[in-house]
Amino acid sequence: MKQTDFAKTLTKYLSEFLPGQRNVSPNTIKSYRDTFKQLLTYMQEEHRIHPDKISFKSVTALTITGFLQWLETSKNVSINTRNQRLAAIHSFFRYAQTEYPELLFETQKVLGIPFKKKQQQPVPHLSMNQLAYLLEQPDTTTKKGRRDLTLMASLYDSGARVQELIDLKVCDVRLVKPATIKLTGKGNKVRIVPIMGNTRNLLNGYMLENHLLDNGMQQRPLFHNSRYQAFTRPGVAYILTKYFDQAKARHCDEVFPDKLHPHMLRHSKALHLLESGVNLIYIRDFLGHVSVTTTEIYLKFDTELKRKVLEAAYPQVVTQDVPAWEENTDILQWLENLCH
Repeated sequence: MKQTDFAKTLTKYLSEFLPGQRNVSPNTIKSYRDTFKQLLTYMQEEHRIHPDKISFKSVTALTITGFLQWLETSKNVSINTRNQRLAAIHSFFRYAQTEYPELLFETQKVLGIPFKKKQQQPVPHLSMNQLAYLLEQPDTTTKKGRRDLTLMASLYDSGARVQELIDLKVCDVRLVKPATIKLTGKGNKVRIVPIMGNTRNLLNGYMLENHLLDNGMQQRPLFHNSRYQAFTRPGVAYILTKYFDQAKARHCDEVFPDKLHPHMLRHSKALHLLESGVNLIYIRDFLGHVSVTTTEIYLKFDTELKRKVLEAAYPQVVTQDVPAWEENTDILQWLENLCH
């Protein structure tokens, strides 16, 4: 069957351009793939165009706008998901215009479709007390409990994304001082982060108990299930939810968040570093953010914390020589004295 221009460009974009030119991670490619699976479904259900027949003539800016509306109304996706789908479409059309210059006008209209604004929500996180209650829950008299405690402590202490934790291999852990973990993040970018003494001790005991320090184990997943397979995202989420529910039940007087997902431990680490006075640039590098603008979201969660950080960076431009102004002082005379 002869491929349409749309099908040919899409397959080349997903199989060659993204992994070969952009060097994006497999998870990003899967996310982009899912976007176009939904777009093809929309075209078939709403426009009665079979995926094999879709061409760039039928995928216009008006079509994309309708698709985004369909996602929100028929699929009940969040604004975040809607914007992620649009970002994938924007990326694809930027690529497509280089392959088909004649599409330039329509492509510019597609790229002009704006992202949808949403109300800024507070960054979900755990306080230091809540984190301590969470880490109290695993039964360390059992092998599984010791594994779960080590996993949660490593996830928090390294500030890792859940996929970065899942991808960890034994060879990525350095236990001699200074103890570090090597994380491979988005776009296969590697960063090395320090881990604290308690986490280092937990990892050392866990790796000894599971014979992960033996020869030939360097490429094994650091955290694995009973079949020695690396954990999945749902597997990590299940462990966190299990102990989170226990902590909430045992500490009823503490106001916990409604739920706990793996990324909240990363948020918590960033906020705890910020509260401790760590420079925002270091936190950016620690988390593996490309731009400090991304890291600045943590300044927005607490007005008092924001005030302290800004105050620390604020230059002392007012001297002690400024004359005091009392209510019965002539304002013109005060201004005159101000510059003397």
